[in-house]
Amino acid sequence: MQTKTSSLHWRSVTDTLLQPLFKAKRLGFITDMDGTISHIAETPEAAVVTPRNRELLGTFVLMLPMVAVVSGRAVRDLQARVAVPGVVYIGNNGLERWVGGGRVLNESVRQHRKALAAALDELRPHMTVGMWIEDKYATASINYRFTPQPETAAEGLEPIVREVAERHGLIVKAGKRLFEIRPPLEINKATVIAQIVEEAQLDALLYIGDDQSDLDPLRMTQKLRLAESCYALGCGVLHSEPEVAGAIEASADVLINDVSDVEAFLGWLSENLSLSRERS
Repeated sequence: MQTKTSSLHWRSVTDTLLQPLFKAKRLGFITDMDGTISHIAETPEAAVVTPRNRELLGTFVLMLPMVAVVSGRAVRDLQARVAVPGVVYIGNNGLERWVGGGRVLNESVRQHRKALAAALDELRPHMTVGMWIEDKYATASINYRFTPQPETAAEGLEPIVREVAERHGLIVKAGKRLFEIRPPLEINKATVIAQIVEEAQLDALLYIGDDQSDLDPLRMTQKLRLAESCYALGCGVLHSEPEVAGAIEASADVLINDVSDVEAFLGWLSENLSLSRERS
């Protein structure tokens, strides 16, 4: 049984921690988008999946029984930006999927839409220079990335966002210089990957994430591995913000330096998957 180890850079565990992946009969690959397969952009609209990572996703679709991208983005936006046929797209951190060319919402989301819209109406007057609201229907992000002093802005904005959200029966999660308002549902990236493992009958899984919303799924990979139901490994991409990087390092099994290093890692993974299939 493989238990949690100290987090190590992927190049140092190619012959140890990563090797069981190539012996699996049903290996799945799940990744976040922003900060993992795409560089962090100034605005959500400017983010682009790197050509190399898009190419490798397409390769994995041909080799693996499950390839998924799970993101806080709206699923329609996510599918359009990744645009790799055969990939499973899950948006709003699990609240919606892209199925048959269209969005499928979790059945419980619609009943909270009116409350979310009302909360956003209350919050709009509190938006100052450098702040904006991103309404993703199932959830919403209150961004403060472009404020003159983001940390100070967060301190003033957070209690307002939490008070308004709670009054409307919603919950708040902190993200990359944003606060996400969500319905009070026990659905997140961690529950999503557990569901995917069960649905696709995976006996191994590789997950890649880079921010606070990825901490729970990184920990979920450890739970799956400890339960011996799936050899799951969580890979954390190190963030430029020390606090986030520290949390990722504490939760991940394997570390990746940045998006360029993700390309190198996935290239190595692709080559070794091909070799393992040639030998079998």
